[in-house]
Amino acid sequence: MAKAESRMVLMRSAAGDPAGRPYGAWRRALLLIVLLLPTLLLPRGAAKADALRQDIPAGYQMTAENEQFQLYIDPATLAFELMDRRSGYLWHSGIDETVEGDRLNTSWRAFAQSGVSIEYFDARAINRRVSIANADHTLEVTPVDQGVSAQVTFLEYGISLAVTVQLEAEGVRVEVPGESIREENPDFRLGKVYLYPFLGATRGSSIPGYLFLPDGSGSLIRFADSTKAQNMFYGRYYGDDLGMIAEQPYNFRVIAPYAISFPVFGMVHGEAEHAFLSVVERGAAYGEIQAHPAGIITNFNFAYNAFIYSETYFQATNRSGAGVTLVQNQRNRFDAVLHFRFLTGEAANIVGMAHSYQRYLVDHGLLRRNEPTNPNIGMRLEFLGGDKEEVLLWNRFIPMTTISQMRAILDGLQIPNAEVIYYGWQPFGATAMPPTTLALEGGLGSAGELRALAADIESAGGHFALYLDPQAALWGEPGYSPRGDLAMAITSATLWGYNRFASHFFHIDTLRQRYSSFSGDVAAQPGVGLALDGIGWTLYSDHRQRQPFSREDAIEAYRSLLGETPLRLSFYRPNDYVFSLAQAYYDIPLSDNGYVFTSEPAPFLPIVLAGYLPYYGSALNFSSNRQDDLLRHVEFGVYPSYFLTHEATANLLSTNSNWIYTSSYAQWGEQVRETYRWMNALLAPVRGQEIVAHERLAEGVYATTYAQGGHIIVNYTDQPFVSAEISVEAKNAVLVENTP
Repeated sequence: MAKAESRMVLMRSAAGDPAGRPYGAWRRALLLIVLLLPTLLLPRGAAKADALRQDIPAGYQMTAENEQFQLYIDPATLAFELMDRRSGYLWHSGIDETVEGDRLNTSWRAFAQSGVSIEYFDARAINRRVSIANADHTLEVTPVDQGVSAQVTFLEYGISLAVTVQLEAEGVRVEVPGESIREENPDFRLGKVYLYPFLGATRGSSIPGYLFLPDGSGSLIRFADSTKAQNMFYGRYYGDDLGMIAEQPYNFRVIAPYAISFPVFGMVHGEAEHAFLSVVERGAAYGEIQAHPAGIITNFNFAYNAFIYSETYFQATNRSGAGVTLVQNQRNRFDAVLHFRFLTGEAANIVGMAHSYQRYLVDHGLLRRNEPTNPNIGMRLEFLGGDKEEVLLWNRFIPMTTISQMRAILDGLQIPNAEVIYYGWQPFGATAMPPTTLALEGGLGSAGELRALAADIESAGGHFALYLDPQAALWGEPGYSPRGDLAMAITSATLWGYNRFASHFFHIDTLRQRYSSFSGDVAAQPGVGLALDGIGWTLYSDHRQRQPFSREDAIEAYRSLLGETPLRLSFYRPNDYVFSLAQAYYDIPLSDNGYVFTSEPAPFLPIVLAGYLPYYGSALNFSSNRQDDLLRHVEFGVYPSYFLTHEATANLLSTNSNWIYTSSYAQWGEQVRETYRWMNALLAPVRGQEIVAHERLAEGVYATTYAQGGHIIVNYTDQPFVSAEISVEAKNAVLVENTP
């Protein structure tokens, strides 16, 4: 097929500070004019990129248009050009022409020019990637409403699929229906499908801007000509599939990286000029993001989604460890649907991308507003009831916080909006299997005492919940059948992982039965909710022969099961598919994973949730840098948390809860009170409001602006920050409220 004439569009940079960030907040509040005026008067130091012609390359046909966009598609490659009519900016889904220094070989050039590429496995389980532009194929393109539907067949490999590309109000929708996929050559299996991998790709630092990654709270890779990294970024949405790897890697000396909890990424071409956000609607359970900073393989900055239809795994054939590498027998069956949402003007930045995703979640019923009913911020106080230690041939319960002791601690703290969690409440404590009905460890108190405490907490404006990990079949514990109750990996091994304690994982039938029984019993206790760990962020397939269960199946099953719960639910580190079921989010990341190729963390996730779902940080008594973490809490609008016990932490040394190394109320009580006093004064006036701006005022000084005009100014430096009438002491923060 003839290749279309091509052009690469560059654009001019936004004005900004020496770090490349412009200040658009002067339109939002007079206060920030004063704060930012010294910086705005600095010389415009950002490099200007020469804008190239923005006409449509030959071969592209206008396929659809609406008030915001015009969509042009190349019927030979399915590449598209999108004209943003609001700004006149032309987005390219690939590289139309290459120049010297691009470092694109034949395979990468085809990848960059094709709308669709696949990875296949041959009979020896060896994988290879091919694209429309470099493979023998047929391509049938049919017009549909606001777009096209194409049937692509890679002839040599007998693999075919359908792709639908349509214009919508926010940008472009792309779908690969699962039922359209065919594998007709038994020597080849479909591994992955790549969709528009070079959308918005930039050459090195030719355009000022950045890639946004869904890493932790959010992370930016600023465009540059080179990188310190040696490898690209791979990130599996919702973490690894234990059904394929059987065991979750764990090392108590290593802090596990944050898993990706929301299937999005984005790109900015000039801050406050042009941007897009990619959102996976369906197929995220088998999706991953792959991001390439310039200097790794090619000279381009680009990121894309890959959808996984088959994977390899190692099947042992004897006890000495010998085995073979196989491709999974059954293809993962799901529809892949993603949206490219384009932004312009002041919305073209990390805040605008977060607001776009927030609107998407709300419009799809995946995020709902939890209106604050208390004038104060929340504080999560998690108490350990106790755990067991082994004594000769039996176990002895070690009480750490009884119900009466918890009441006394709460009376002493006088927190007006306490979010109280009781962990290790069950017979024999934290590392014993929870029962399927509510039964407390007798040494902690009675059910009547628990109900009375929950009622008092609720009447004081707070909430009370029991900790539960519904998926976990705790290792070595009675109370379940290892043969009949556990999920299995594709290797026929039971799944194994670690979350506070080693565990296997229940299959869906057992999980549903146990959870329904327990939650129904708890629902009879007024004022008692559930704080759910594991099930909100651990997603695994189950390969039992009589009832295989995919990760997509698991999402639907979890949402259905949890949605029927007649209780207040809160979640630890939830993935986006349970946001709408949560009334509190625990352990929100305060940063990214700190990978070498990232430039800085960004508060994308807090901005998405602000005004809708209250979110709490990890326990501050476990923080390695408590002062900076407190400042980050305030900057991101995160509510504080502490993990407490009445007894000395040393009592846990001979238990399986010895990971808790500091928790005694006698040691931490005063700091809990002081933390709440300081943070409540800053955050209570902006509680329940959306974050509308986030700016860097100076090196180490940031301003967060809320919907009703309040500003939180945070100074991380060792020197006071002074601008006009605003002064922030070193390592401190201030609230500046909007004035009429």
